[in-house]
Amino acid sequence: QAVIGSSKFKFSYYITGFFILIGVLLGRFVCGFLCPFGWFQELLHKIPFKKFSTKKLKPLRYIKYGVLLIFVILLPLLVTNSLGMGNPFFCKYLCPQGVLEGAIPLSIANASIRAALGKLFTWKFGILITFVILSLMFYRPFCKWICPLGAIYALCNKVSFLQMKVDEDKCVSCGKCERACKMDVDVTKHPNHTECIRCGMCIKECPTEAIHYQYGFGNSKPNDKKASHE
Repeated sequence: QAVIGSSKFKFSYYITGFFILIGVLLGRFVCGFLCPFGWFQELLHKIPFKKFSTKKLKPLRYIKYGVLLIFVILLPLLVTNSLGMGNPFFCKYLCPQGVLEGAIPLSIANASIRAALGKLFTWKFGILITFVILSLMFYRPFCKWICPLGAIYALCNKVSFLQMKVDEDKCVSCGKCERACKMDVDVTKHPNHTECIRCGMCIKECPTEAIHYQYGFGNSKPNDKKASHE
């Protein structure tokens, strides 16, 4: 975010290029296996608590694209400091991960840091608590609805080197993969949907081994045979 408003500095292109490269190679595999806050939500969701489906909340998934556009792109472009660098609005005002992994541990260990905590910490701590509670009830709410990095990788999902592939000849349309998908993806019709985090649950549940990972560019397309039966 800070470097988006600083296009005159070379390192901004390096950082942007790095994220795009990761997205093109892996898509949302990063969300499924490499994101620490995603892992934190996974652990919270395993705690015994009343669970709710997010299938009827699918429109909320588009919020993260608005967050990406406004807080990560537009505001850092429009609001810059004396060096021409944009302010990291998302990380500063919305992202709870910094509070969980940085502010809380540091404030526990250091009394001076603890004394310096103010309204911004209180605000972000409130956001963290909100998503802790939501994660008990819903699967990965931050990943589904808010995370702008997830939005970037989602846009790369259909063109990434790592793909999900459904063998139409083996698929028996039992629906087990769709029921197993906690990201609300219709696997047989759209195996590389923007919400797929490559977790592999559909692969484990498929009784005919019709679903597998595939490597290579240009292999993503909807399952036309399944889509034609809609």
